[in-house]
Amino acid sequence: MKKYLRYLGPVLVTAIFLLAVYLLYDKLKAYSIAQIRESLDRISHVRIALSLMLTAVNYLILVGYDWLALKAIGKSLALPRVGLVSFVGQAVSYNFGALLGGTTVRYRFYSAWGFSVADIVRLVLMLAVTFWVGALGLCGFIFIVSPPRIPDSILERLPVADIRILGVALFLVAVSYIICCFVVRKPLHVFGKEFVFPPPRIALAQAAVASVDIVAAAGCMYVLLPSDIGVSFMDFLPGYLMAQVAVVLTHIPGGVGVFELVILHLTHTPQEQTVFAAVLIFRLVYYIIPLLAAAAMLAVYEAHQNSALLRGAGRWLAVLSHSIAAYTTFLGGVILLVSATLPSRPRTFALLAEHLPKAATDVAHMACALAGAALLFLSYGLERRQTQAFRLSIAMLAIGCVCATLKGLSWEVSVMVGIVLTAVWLARRRFYRASNFWDEPVPWTWIGACFGALTVTFALGWFLYHPIWDRVAGWGFERYPNASRTLHAFIGVGIEVAGALLWRVARRRVAMPKRR
Repeated sequence: MKKYLRYLGPVLVTAIFLLAVYLLYDKLKAYSIAQIRESLDRISHVRIALSLMLTAVNYLILVGYDWLALKAIGKSLALPRVGLVSFVGQAVSYNFGALLGGTTVRYRFYSAWGFSVADIVRLVLMLAVTFWVGALGLCGFIFIVSPPRIPDSILERLPVADIRILGVALFLVAVSYIICCFVVRKPLHVFGKEFVFPPPRIALAQAAVASVDIVAAAGCMYVLLPSDIGVSFMDFLPGYLMAQVAVVLTHIPGGVGVFELVILHLTHTPQEQTVFAAVLIFRLVYYIIPLLAAAAMLAVYEAHQNSALLRGAGRWLAVLSHSIAAYTTFLGGVILLVSATLPSRPRTFALLAEHLPKAATDVAHMACALAGAALLFLSYGLERRQTQAFRLSIAMLAIGCVCATLKGLSWEVSVMVGIVLTAVWLARRRFYRASNFWDEPVPWTWIGACFGALTVTFALGWFLYHPIWDRVAGWGFERYPNASRTLHAFIGVGIEVAGALLWRVARRRVAMPKRR
């Protein structure tokens, strides 16, 4: 029985993820891609620049999590080291989840700096405590001072009729932790683990840092909303906070589907497509760009690792070079898949038709999708430092970088994938293992993330094109080039993934010793 219980968690996470994707589709199916694109165009460059500035400030605030956790367990590190592990750890954690990425990042950094496993476990636990103290305290305070409007469908399921009573309960939980830090000095043993309450000044700082972090992060997204949407920041903040809590509880990498669904449900406005457009830009600004910045840091280090200026930081970054390359390569695959799914504008087709034959753009579109799907799985080979996975990843990144431009003049995609390509190529000495990519086992968590990304991509394609796919039979519907080539790309990706899995199973069966 126990061997089946370990699969319960991944099954539940997958079920929640699929349910969230379906509910999100159900909520947005009333809007066309033209309406969502119009909402994207309404977000000015000034608002995006302001969101970028707030993101930079927020990531500086996030350093306080690791700094306070170190103080709480009685350890100390130089501020540059704390800043490095905080930035890379948070960037990976936000995109891939704490269990899949963020915890691994911190473990490798801190273990390289001489921390024991027990120290790292206590530190990670204190990071979680910091978030929950701030989240519960801030949520309770908002519910008491300025109760948000809760949809009736949710309110009727709550155990209390007045949301302020729930706010008092949440606020008391946070206050109870701080009181315990004043009163309890002996270690507590919870589920066989020892927990020591930090000094009161650390507890108060934890609540302050986490609260300011949540407010700043909410501000990063709020500035992307148009001023005429009729939602104040105090109305928006509870919905953002609930979305972050839902992401943490569900353990879905990046909170894909869950974050969007909660934001749309709790942001009370009839302009849901505008809110969804803001979420898309927020994901780019707050999630993807910091991870690409981590890849750029890797590229700079690998290119100048003999520089006196980078020698100290280089020793720290070298601990995680292959992992940063793996995570950003996975991100590169997602970017290529999404780019191959989103429709190109008619004027882009007209411009490409003047210089390239249609067959060339169609092949480029197919190659872009196939390269993106391959990178999802190859990225784990980079995590395992495999030479073969490195060579295949470089080839797929190069193909994707070129084909993204040829298929639809997607220069933004080419730039982002080009950053990943440069970082991985410069880190080539980190991939020295001769083990065969096809023979080494891949953990279920990574496989789940790969198929999760494919599911989101296919769901996006269904949302955009299924009316056309339903109406048109056959392969030659020239009036709908986006729908046509996206359908072909999805079929190609399905064949690619199925073929790779069958090839892998066949190789493993051949390698198994024959029973007598």
